[in-house]
Amino acid sequence: MAQRGWLVTVLDAAPEPASGASGLPVGLYAPYVSADNNFTSQISAVGVQFTQQLAFRLLIEGKDWQPSGVMSRKYGEAEQWHAEAGWIKPAALVKACLSQTNISWRGNCTVKRLVQEGDLWTLLGSDDQVILQTDMVVIAASNQSAELLNTIPAAPKLNFQAVRGQVTHGNLDDSESTKTPTYPPNHPINGGGSYIETDTEWLVGASYDRDNLSLDASVRDQVENFERLENLVPENAARLKPAFERGLVKNWVGIRCATTDRLPIVGEVAQGLWVCTAMASRGLTFAPLCAELLAAQCQREDLPLKPRLVKALSVQRYMKK
Repeated sequence: MAQRGWLVTVLDAAPEPASGASGLPVGLYAPYVSADNNFTSQISAVGVQFTQQLAFRLLIEGKDWQPSGVMSRKYGEAEQWHAEAGWIKPAALVKACLSQTNISWRGNCTVKRLVQEGDLWTLLGSDDQVILQTDMVVIAASNQSAELLNTIPAAPKLNFQAVRGQVTHGNLDDSESTKTPTYPPNHPINGGGSYIETDTEWLVGASYDRDNLSLDASVRDQVENFERLENLVPENAARLKPAFERGLVKNWVGIRCATTDRLPIVGEVAQGLWVCTAMASRGLTFAPLCAELLAAQCQREDLPLKPRLVKALSVQRYMKK
């Protein structure tokens, strides 16, 4: 929206940007391959293109991201190489986006409800104090999106699933915990979890724990992450095992937001009220595409997806008929 000349104010309940699931140390963008080439596969194939375009424009290659390609290695299946894929540090991407012209960010702003007054939307905080009035609102608040929409009588009643994820990571140059693993030197491995090496660190994960909102690290999940590493890259598991055993690894926990069909929700709920949320486990693959789709719909431009894929993402699939 800012690129199209809109003045955008981002209201964040957290005190710093990327404090939620976007605080993941490093993540993957990659296509999803299915035997029937389902909607997720088709949308992810377009999504990786938009993510790479955004990263090339805003991020420092080799430091914030790397278009390294990704090797898919699933048990019982042949390896697949995805050239249009790579790793990104999500917080770097969020902060780079927020630094662009026409965008201002406000932290510690928790919106409790929205009220429509003519052509304007009033955003209210605790004790009903007015936070902002505007002619257009985009709700992009992960699992809290449903709570906000539920304050609006005409809005669809969304049913999200919170999915907790824990990753385990460490520094490549920390000689006390891990010397630089020998494999793979240039690209992440994905399938039943993922293993990533950046310029400075390694990461393996993630757990997938439904309806669990705890942000505390779990010993069980750390053990399971090591098992994922053994399945994905046995060579590195052997190198990193002492670090796991001696407690020299770190854990990060975040909460994903998913729909029942595991596809995001994008669209207009009411005049001037839009929603863009529920990226589940593929935020880096879906989010830039979904943002472009919303902006193009708002401006009545040509859309970046085929009509049937737009329909698959539309909030209208949750609206009462």
